[in-house]
Amino acid sequence: MNENNKINFDFVKEIKEPGVYQLLFPKKEVGLAVMVLFQKIDDKSLPDGKFIEKDLHDAFAQISKTTERYPKEIYSAHIEELQEYFLDYNQETQKYYFKDYAYRFYAYAKETLEGNFSPTHIEKICILLTASLRKRETLDDLKFWLKTEFKKYEPDLREQVDFLDRQIIESVNKLKDNTTNSDKKFIDLLEEVERNLDKAQDQSKELAAAYSETKVIRSILEKREDTDSEADDLIVDVHFFIKYLNERLDSIDRKLDRIQPKIRRLFAILNRPQFNTKVEKFLHFLLDKSTVDSKKATLLPDNVANPILHIDTPNFTIVERERELFPSKPKKRTTYSSNTVKIEENTQSILNVLNQQDLISKWEKHIIAEIELRGSIDLSKTFFQIMEETNDGQIAVSAIYSSIQHANKSKNFNFKMNKTKQTNTKIEHISLWKMNIQKT
Repeated sequence: MNENNKINFDFVKEIKEPGVYQLLFPKKEVGLAVMVLFQKIDDKSLPDGKFIEKDLHDAFAQISKTTERYPKEIYSAHIEELQEYFLDYNQETQKYYFKDYAYRFYAYAKETLEGNFSPTHIEKICILLTASLRKRETLDDLKFWLKTEFKKYEPDLREQVDFLDRQIIESVNKLKDNTTNSDKKFIDLLEEVERNLDKAQDQSKELAAAYSETKVIRSILEKREDTDSEADDLIVDVHFFIKYLNERLDSIDRKLDRIQPKIRRLFAILNRPQFNTKVEKFLHFLLDKSTVDSKKATLLPDNVANPILHIDTPNFTIVERERELFPSKPKKRTTYSSNTVKIEENTQSILNVLNQQDLISKWEKHIIAEIELRGSIDLSKTFFQIMEETNDGQIAVSAIYSSIQHANKSKNFNFKMNKTKQTNTKIEHISLWKMNIQKT
């Protein structure tokens, strides 16, 4: 099929079509009735996952719990709607069974609510993906891996981060929603929340360790040189997804760093009255049980040790040392010799850096002058020109990057880029997207 003849799928337009959204995401009582039937399938109450119309009616009745009986027409309308994406019907056996969409709908909802945390499972997925990627030698094999294999496991990789984030939110909401006036009960709840947050912190570290394999995946993809524009776009998607995972984990760590000190402060505030009460009881105990002897000294109760309030100053014999009789030995002075080789190396290194900065500045001025004179400049072509003349990637990258920054900050210049790959026969193993700056 010709690429130009492909029809672009507009998801938002399709789902906005009348009735489509309601069929994909049924209203509450209909969706809950589906869940009731799935629960019965899991419990083996419905053999082979098949059921009759009465089972559907019973599920609707269980969810609605109305005093009046629902008209059969309402149930029939619900069943008819479910047959679009959720239900299938066998005319011969007169039994219903769920379609694949319904199984995925139920499984995802159940997994989300269960929140099964398993960094070991994620690590195995990442290792499996890495091993599979290493075997993809041809471009078609690479595209298959990017489109199918990696996309297949994206929900699993994302789910674990969502679970951790939701666990933290639920723990904090427990404190917000607590309305009890009993400090004791609140302290118990606070201790539970603190344990949950400590556990979430440990799990975040475990998950980060499991995701470390994604760095290997990114490295392998960056080294591929046989890609085209389609593969490049897919590789960019993978990079963005891996970056998204790392940013989510960093966000969770920052959230925990903000919450945990507040939990500790709450502990201190709640424990302060209890501490004050214990101190007051101890003072009353001392006043009641202490006695005064004939020397008017206070004697504390037997089970409390009397503090030593005064210690006699000990006598020391001081022997003065005569400096003239016992002079200190002179310290040996260390002399350091200059390392001329190192001095020469450091001097040359500084001169190289200064020369590099000078060249970068000259190329920046050259690029700006070209734009002012000709109205535009091909940055990709200029990059390879710099590489040919200087043979220094740092100079080329710095000059181009500074020019782009200058263009973005200036109202007189307009920076444009598209994903057409630019190469140079004299500069191997380097390719750029097409970039140019135009004068507005």
